Amino acid sequence: MSENSLKKSLSLSQMIAMAAGGMIAAWMVEIKYWFELSGPGSLFSLLTCAALVLPLCFIYTEMTSMLPYAGGENIWISNAFNWSTGWFSCWGVLLLYVMAMPTVSYGIASMVGYLYPITFMQTKVIAAIILIVWFFLTNLEIKFLAIMQNIMFWSTLAVSLVASVIFITNDNWSINNLTPMFTNGFSGYSAGVALLIMKFIGFDLIPQLSEEADFPKEKLWIAFLSSLGLTALIYGMAIIGVGGIVTSEWVAATDIVDPRVADIINMHWLGITIVIMGIGTCLTTLSGFWIAAARTLFGAAQQRQFTSKLAVLNKSGQPYIANIIVGILSIYFTVFAPEAWVNYIYTIYGVAAGFVYLMVTLSFIILRKKRPEWYRPYKVKAPKIFGTISVLFTIYVIYTSISAMNIAAWGVLVLYFALGVPFWLYAKSMHKKNPSEWAPIILSPDNDAKIKNA
Repeated sequence: MSENSLKKSLSLSQMIAMAAGGMIAAWMVEIKYWFELSGPGSLFSLLTCAALVLPLCFIYTEMTSMLPYAGGENIWISNAFNWSTGWFSCWGVLLLYVMAMPTVSYGIASMVGYLYPITFMQTKVIAAIILIVWFFLTNLEIKFLAIMQNIMFWSTLAVSLVASVIFITNDNWSINNLTPMFTNGFSGYSAGVALLIMKFIGFDLIPQLSEEADFPKEKLWIAFLSSLGLTALIYGMAIIGVGGIVTSEWVAATDIVDPRVADIINMHWLGITIVIMGIGTCLTTLSGFWIAAARTLFGAAQQRQFTSKLAVLNKSGQPYIANIIVGILSIYFTVFAPEAWVNYIYTIYGVAAGFVYLMVTLSFIILRKKRPEWYRPYKVKAPKIFGTISVLFTIYVIYTSISAMNIAAWGVLVLYFALGVPFWLYAKSMHKKNPSEWAPIILSPDNDAKIKNA
């Protein structure tokens, strides 16, 4: 597989930009749903969620440094449990990435609607076109994509923070407008803690890109913590900025929040700037999720969980067949997603993310006992405490998300995993029919030499 090795070309700054870019999407479109949960108090839901995700970041850092293979969670869970458990975890991770891309595309189209009103069907068409264009970009060298994402992310960071400061220092801003802080009481706050985990899905792009990292594994923790902290900063400032000018009812009734707030304070130029910046932000998110999804399939193909063709690279070092699969799935979800998509995607995300993160945490605990001899460039200092916190938090996320799911959300989730079963059965059958090409492999330090010579 040496000819199919991913190129090491990502700097620490680029890794941070790609991970944080995966988390920071079209908040000016989605912030209305945060306010529906808990009003301005969604700030505290967000910060609490970030604090509870922090132990996961440390766990992810250790696991990535120990098993730095594209495929991330699938590889870790396969080592801790077995090949089949890893397969279904991989299918869950793929759901997180693929389902996000239509949402991001809709976000871009919604921002276009600020400049020129468009229908929902036109939104779908624009979103599909964006995904098609992005397919060609994802087949370029990742270094090119990383440079482009680096520029867009750090520009987004600057513009978003400046916009929030302008809102907060404007005469229309008042701390009194932030009350009532929790429009749905404690239940809204607690639900937000679980459901807002969707906004932090992106730090898990780092293990998918770990094979391409061109910096010491000991510094991976910087990428995890920086991406998490910058995301909380941008979202938190946005909530304070708009919440001090308009009411929760106004936020719930509008289409795209921050630019409309800019119009209220007679700064249409700022609204246009935010939209342009927001489109760039969504492109970085789209890029991050697409790349991570393709590498999830790449890692699974190396473990013979899918056809080895998904691990074939083009001349630019990209798994182009995996990119085609991701593109097809993304366009499918975009074309057939209903208008109420964003209303229940949070709950689907909560269940899928909670399941994946719980399995990762259990794998962390198991491999500490099962494989203590494996080298860990970064090692969690308080494994029992962090492991316990993460187990309890992920179970809470799963429980809260399931409680909030409606029939449509259940239909999407059940159908998705039902569609995965035939692929799993096919791989299992091929292990017996064609063992020379399909014999199961679990990537680990113990079989590195065997894999490289395969």
